[in-house]
Amino acid sequence: MADQSLRVPIAAGKRAWIAMLVTGVLVWMLAAGVTALTGDAILIPTLFLIGSFLVPVTVVTFALARLDDCRLTTNVVLKGFLAAGTIGVVVSAVTEIYLLPTGAGPVGNALGFFGVGAIEEVSKGAVLVAVAWRVPQRTVHGGMVLGATVGAGFAAFESTGYAFWAYIQHTNDHPELTILQTEVSRAMLAPFGHLTWTALLGGALFAAAAPPKGGFRVTRRVIWTFLGVSALHGAWDASYGWGIWITQGLTGNGWIADWPDGTYWEGSPTQREQWVFQGTYDGTLAVVALLGVVWVILSWRHARHAATSAPGAGPPINAPDRQP
Repeated sequence: MADQSLRVPIAAGKRAWIAMLVTGVLVWMLAAGVTALTGDAILIPTLFLIGSFLVPVTVVTFALARLDDCRLTTNVVLKGFLAAGTIGVVVSAVTEIYLLPTGAGPVGNALGFFGVGAIEEVSKGAVLVAVAWRVPQRTVHGGMVLGATVGAGFAAFESTGYAFWAYIQHTNDHPELTILQTEVSRAMLAPFGHLTWTALLGGALFAAAAPPKGGFRVTRRVIWTFLGVSALHGAWDASYGWGIWITQGLTGNGWIADWPDGTYWEGSPTQREQWVFQGTYDGTLAVVALLGVVWVILSWRHARHAATSAPGAGPPINAPDRQP
């Protein structure tokens, strides 16, 4: 029988992300309360960092506890997180400025939303390939976990920028509340955005480079996965404009034959329009998030089935020891 004394530390390590999340939420709430009570602007960066990095760092903690299962190393995981949040974010921003159209209209708006999705997914995919170039054993599960980590790094640094912008816009009007609203919203949505999309892309890239195939290649699965996650990304970004477009159509203001964007409010929306908008906007995000989550689950299960049904394959790496 296997040594049962080893099971508790391993199980506890794999649940460390729960402790990280709970502790982070408590510290975040404490920092927000102290900042609001004292009005000390020195504490504002603390709110930026805790709120923006809490969920992404929790994902990294989750990944670090599963290195053996996914054939990854600590070095690769941490590099992926940091490179995506720094190089990936900067390269994406510069590329979007110089490549995407700035004109309005259906074509310009559509290319803007889906162009951002494509550019950011390319940037994150490039980071993933760069940090995993020398990973000797590439599995689909490993690619998905590393992809989620890369997406987490991108989301963390991007959320910090959004929080800083919210602070600038409301410096003299309860900035702490505005920062919290921005960070809570992005923290709740983070698992269904960058983390999901890059996990899917990472799984496809690792599948194309899994032994005995060798190095990274552009396969049909990689192409279709990239197009799919770019479409999800673009639809996610366009959801706000779609919410306004649908609201104005439903509330009697008329349907506008144009690509929806965030500038269609004519004057201040009424309370009824705000309620309808919130429902349509949340519903659109929920549909896009559900599509991504279902895709991740199916990809994970398919990879597990393929690994266990392959000729000569043994039990899963993290399967319990069933020896008598």
